[in-house]
Amino acid sequence: MDIKDSHGIALTILAMLCLAGMDATGKILVQDYPIVQILAVRFAIFFFIVLVIARLKGDLGSIRSGIFGTQLLRSIVLTLEVSVFIFAFSIMPLADVHAIAAMAPLIAILMAGWFLGEEIDSRSWMSVTIGFIGALIIIRPGLGVMSWQSLIPVCGAILWAAYQVLSRRVSHFDSPDTTVFYTASIGLIIFGGLTPFYWVEPSVTGWQLLIFNGFLGATGHYLLIKALALTPASILQPFSYALLFWAIIIGFVIFDELPDGMTLFGAIVILAAGVYASDLGRKLMGSSPIDPAKGEREVEH
Repeated sequence: MDIKDSHGIALTILAMLCLAGMDATGKILVQDYPIVQILAVRFAIFFFIVLVIARLKGDLGSIRSGIFGTQLLRSIVLTLEVSVFIFAFSIMPLADVHAIAAMAPLIAILMAGWFLGEEIDSRSWMSVTIGFIGALIIIRPGLGVMSWQSLIPVCGAILWAAYQVLSRRVSHFDSPDTTVFYTASIGLIIFGGLTPFYWVEPSVTGWQLLIFNGFLGATGHYLLIKALALTPASILQPFSYALLFWAIIIGFVIFDELPDGMTLFGAIVILAAGVYASDLGRKLMGSSPIDPAKGEREVEH
């Protein structure tokens, strides 16, 4: 492993800490403020940072897209995904949501095969099957444990997987800067347009949390972009599961929440399946890594 890969891995782990912190502050905020308002402030901060970076780079012309329709669809899917997850965090423990959401990279493998024509080898099929078993262990249908709440992060994982596949699609036509611009601007337009109908005047503490939530989200995504510039996504993907680790710690420290034994076991099964499907798993098992020409899977958000 060279020094760039080490830096990319470190940045990914730090990005996961920021995103777990963003989810935790969102869980706090949703008790007093509408989801639309929280996300409007988050995307406003994200959009401001994107404009500042583009201005500093002197690259404002990068906002032109060669595949606008897909960019629009991708951004709409993201707005649905973040809304679903922030709702899930409001009614479920942080770690439980992330344990189920860890299915997303495995779902993305299937979607990439179906919609992008990328090859799905036997190892990938096996990892998806194992991951599905892990999800069943967490949800436990038919054992009197499953509730409708468990289906919310499942929907979020499907949306997040679709977002990853669409991101890969637009990467063939637009630069990362263009994609980030549409991510921030369309999210701001959607939630900013709805916010006047749901606005609740924040307290001083509320403003602090809203701004901190947006800052953590923007920082997390920026760190991921930097990590991907240094290290291939197929190498970084297993380390994105650090998000679950940070969610367990933050959930315990802030909310006094700990997942039960079966949830932890199911999460471990899903994580093992994800690592098994990754380049790291292939190297450890003595198999050839995925050919980048056939598609690298994006790091989980």
